[in-house]
Amino acid sequence: MLSPFGTPETERRFLVGSAWPSHVRPQAIRQGYLPTLSGLTLRIRWTSDLGTVTVKTPALLGSRWETEWPLLPAVALALLDLCPHPPIEKLRRVVEHDGLTWEIDEYLGRHAGLVVAEVELAHPLQQFQSPDWLGQEVTGIAELSNSRLARTPSLEPAWAAVAARGLKRAC
Repeated sequence: MLSPFGTPETERRFLVGSAWPSHVRPQAIRQGYLPTLSGLTLRIRWTSDLGTVTVKTPALLGSRWETEWPLLPAVALALLDLCPHPPIEKLRRVVEHDGLTWEIDEYLGRHAGLVVAEVELAHPLQQFQSPDWLGQEVTGIAELSNSRLARTPSLEPAWAAVAARGLKRAC
C-alpha cells in the first residue's frame, strides 16, 4: 500500500530486565506531543543538537506509518514549549543484537524506574532472537506508549496496566 508516509513499520516493545547494557553511551532525549484531532500522533523531539517533528498514524494489524522531518533548534524548542504536558526525558542507548537494532530507553524525571527496549521489524510476524536482558513484552499497552506517558504525572497508571495483564515490573 502506498502512503505519503512511506512504508509501514512494525515496532515491538519490552520491559528490560537486569544486566541490560547500561554501559553503552546514551543520547539524551526530550520529547513532547502536540494535540491532534485526527488520531495521528504529532511528536516533537530534541536531542543535544537536533530537533525533529514526527507524524505517526494509528496502528493497523501491528504496523503503522511514520514520517519525520528535521527542525531548526529554535523551532524544536519553541514547539516543545507549546506542548500541553511536560516533555518526557530519557536516555537512549542503541544496541545491536543478532542483526537487529534495539533502542533501550531509560526514563528520567517523573518516569524514573522505567526501562523499555524497542525493536523495529520488517513485518509483524518476523521472528527474532531475544537478548538475555529482555523482559516481558508490552507492545500494545497504551499506558506505556510515549504519547500516553507524556500525559501522566507518574508511572502509576503504567504499572497498573502492566499488573492488570498479569505482567511484572522489570529491573
